[in-house]
Amino acid sequence: MASKKKAEEDKKRRRAFVRFRFRSLVRTVIVNNYWLSELEDQELGDNARRNIAIIVRRKGRKGLLTIFDKMILNQAPASRTAEQKSKLADIFRRLECLSRFPMEAREQLATCAGYRYYNAGRTVLREGNHPVSVYFVLNGEITVSRLQWDPIYKQFVDVPCGVRVPGEMFGDIAFLYDCPRTATCTTATDCELLCVSGEDFKRLLEPTLRLQWNQMQEAIRRFQYFDHWTEEQIRECCILAKVNHYEPQQQIAVPGTGGDLEYAYFVLSGQCMVLQCLKMMKKMRGKRQCFHLLPAESDDRLLHIAERLMKRKNSDVLESVLPPTLRQSLSGSRLSLVRNESCEGDDDQVGPTVVQEPPSEEQLEHRFLDVGTYSCGSVFGLGERMQDRSIVARNHVQCMLIPRYWLFMKHQNTGNVWQRIKMYLDLAIPSREQLFKKFLDDINWMAYRKKVVNEIIQRRGRQNHTRLVDVPIVCRVEQSDVGQR
Repeated sequence: MASKKKAEEDKKRRRAFVRFRFRSLVRTVIVNNYWLSELEDQELGDNARRNIAIIVRRKGRKGLLTIFDKMILNQAPASRTAEQKSKLADIFRRLECLSRFPMEAREQLATCAGYRYYNAGRTVLREGNHPVSVYFVLNGEITVSRLQWDPIYKQFVDVPCGVRVPGEMFGDIAFLYDCPRTATCTTATDCELLCVSGEDFKRLLEPTLRLQWNQMQEAIRRFQYFDHWTEEQIRECCILAKVNHYEPQQQIAVPGTGGDLEYAYFVLSGQCMVLQCLKMMKKMRGKRQCFHLLPAESDDRLLHIAERLMKRKNSDVLESVLPPTLRQSLSGSRLSLVRNESCEGDDDQVGPTVVQEPPSEEQLEHRFLDVGTYSCGSVFGLGERMQDRSIVARNHVQCMLIPRYWLFMKHQNTGNVWQRIKMYLDLAIPSREQLFKKFLDDINWMAYRKKVVNEIIQRRGRQNHTRLVDVPIVCRVEQSDVGQR
C-alpha cells in the first residue's frame, strides 16, 4: 500500500516537473520572441541540414547584434571562451553607445557585459531604488519619468521628462553621485540593452565618464543662459548634451533640415559661417541677363495643397493655409508659379512675373552668399529660418549640442528665452527674398556703371595726359639693355 502511494506521488511529481519545464519553455520563447523572430525572413525548406546552413551563413540581424552575439552575452561571463570574448571585444569596438570610452575599457567589457531584452511597458529602473546596474540602449526607446506632486489628484504621478534612444546610456547618475535612482525608466518599445554591473562600471567606465562630466559642466557654465539653472538641470543637461568637433569647411547644419534640427548648437570655440543658397533661373533677353528666384523646397508642399484647393474653388481654406509670399502666386482660378524677376538695366528691379512654362534657354544657377558669422558664445538651431541655408565651419569649431525638445521645456525655457533668441535670429539674418533683392540691386548697379563708363569713353575717347614726371620715381620701370648684349 505504501509503495503504491509512493509511486503515485512520484508520478504526480514527474507530471508537475514536465508542466513546469513546458511553461518555462513557453515563457522563454515569449520573452525572446522579438530577437528570435529574425529567422522569419529566412527561406527555409524541408531539408533540416540546408535550413541550418542558411541560418548559420546569413545570421539574420535585428538591431546591432546577431542571434549568436546575443547568445554569447546571455552566457555567464565566467563560462565564455577566449574566442567568444575576442568576438565580443571586436563588436564593442564598433558600438556607438561605447564610443565615448577608451578602447581598452571596451575590450574589457567583453568579460563582464550582459544582454537584456524588455518588451514595451516594462520598468527597467524605479526612482528611489538602490542602483545595481548601468544600461546602454542598443535598440528601442526608453521613456524617462520623475515623480511630481499633482495638486488636483493629491498624489504623486510619473511625469515624462526625457527619452533614451539607441547610442545612449542610463542608470549612471546614481553611481556618479552615490545616491538612489533619480528617475524611472520604462520601455516605450521593444528594447535591447547592454547591461554592466555597478562594480564593473566603477572599475572600467566611471573614471572616463567623470572626466567628461566635469568638462561638460565647465562648458555649460560658460554661457550666461544657464546661470539660473539648478544643479539638477545642469546634471540632466550633462546627460543629454554632447560636444562635437568640426573641421574647416565642414557642414555643421545640413541644408534642407529647417525645423527638423534635432539639436540646438552652442559655439564653444571657432567661427561658423551662415551660407545662404539662392536658386535662380537665368535667361537672356537680347544682351541682358534676367534672373528669377525659385521657391524654397519646403514651399513645394504648400503649392501642391494650394493647387488642389484652387481646383475645389475653396478660397477661404486657401487663405488660411498659404503664407503671404505664396498667396501672391495665385492668379484667378489657376495656380501659376510666380517668381521675382529682373533684368539688367530694368527700372523695376523686383516685380511679379507669371511663368507658365520655363523656356528652353533658361539655366538653373546656384549663388552662395555669406550672410553672417556665429562666433564663440553664439547659439543657433532653435528653429529659425533654414530654407536653403547651411552652417559651415570657417575654422576648427567646437560646439555643444543640446536636444531642442528638452531645451524648450518649461523649466529650461524661463521667460521664453529661446523663442526670443529665435525671433532675433530671424530678424538679424536677411531672408531669401531680401538677399535676392540685394543681388538684383548689385547686378543692376554693375550694369548701370558699365553703361555710364562706356558712354563717357565713346563720347570723349580714350585720353591719357599722364607725363613721365607725373609717375613717382619708385613706380618707374626702366628698360635695361643688359639682356640685349
